[in-house]
Amino acid sequence: MPRTYHLKNVIYFPNFNYCGGTETFCYEFCLKYGKDYDISVVYLVGDETMMNHIREVAARVIKIRPGDKIKCDTFILGYGHEIIDRVEAKTIIQTFHADYICRHLNPCFDERIKLRFGVSDNTTQGIKEHYPWAKDMQTMYNPYTVKKPRKVLNLISATRLSPEKGFERMKIFAEKLDEAGIPFHWDIYTDLPRESFNKSVAIMPCRMDVLDFIAKADYLVQLSDTEGFSYTVVEALSVGTPVICTEFLVAQENGVIDGKTGFILPFDMSNIPLDKIVKGLPKFKYEPRETHYDDYLVKGDVEYDDNFPKEVTIRVTRTYQDLQFNKLMHPGEKYIVTRERGEHLEDCGFAVIEE
Repeated sequence: MPRTYHLKNVIYFPNFNYCGGTETFCYEFCLKYGKDYDISVVYLVGDETMMNHIREVAARVIKIRPGDKIKCDTFILGYGHEIIDRVEAKTIIQTFHADYICRHLNPCFDERIKLRFGVSDNTTQGIKEHYPWAKDMQTMYNPYTVKKPRKVLNLISATRLSPEKGFERMKIFAEKLDEAGIPFHWDIYTDLPRESFNKSVAIMPCRMDVLDFIAKADYLVQLSDTEGFSYTVVEALSVGTPVICTEFLVAQENGVIDGKTGFILPFDMSNIPLDKIVKGLPKFKYEPRETHYDDYLVKGDVEYDDNFPKEVTIRVTRTYQDLQFNKLMHPGEKYIVTRERGEHLEDCGFAVIEE
């Protein structure tokens, strides 16, 4: 059965996406004016996450059904002017949220609309110059409340994700950050592609210049069962990036001092000092341990004759798409390629080098 809503101030858009400018407009409008005015947001179809977000600041959010009517004082709409047939309002305001002329859009005219606002002078002037009925159109900038952003924790890992590297602990750590409401972004540079396990985690391919990115992070994370000598820990500490790691035996030997150069977590991931992690650590100085292989190396040059042929013949062993020849290769076919290319194809299992 159709309903009639008796409301005060209404904002209407037929569709609300997961993100977008008009969605932000509705949220910011209610955030700015919702404390002093009763504002209802009305829609036909809306993303659940976005509608819950708007509910935080609007007096109410209403999904309107066919046949429903609205009686109010002020009715604000953007596109979707067909709703006007079901609206009784003292004032109807239309807002224009796009560069209509540049995008070749046709703004609607309805004599029941009393006020028209463009969200910028560019939008307003474009419509006024092309449509005589818009001569009284005004610019009304979108409301925005300046906010103090929370600190985003920037994490990085550069590690293989073999079983002993603590992949399950990484998932637990991300969950605990979420549960605590701590915004974070975590780049994990690793050897094999896999799906991300958290909306704030990006699984990235290995790169040789990863140290540049480690230096920009708030923490390097290494949650292994065990390590022989953790190069990523040493690399991070050497550029002043503190480390979050598990209590594997070599952690302290590598230079992780709990509360000074990082945080050492228990293997069961209990009692994680999230507040201290977010607060951060003072800057520290770190010097890698000395090494003395030079005691065993022998000085001098060697006469080395690289008499290997620069090109080799390969025999294809498995069907594959060859990027160099831009063709599909089939088992048994033979080709001449550079030795480097041949060794790469052999390593990949696509071909063998015929000496």
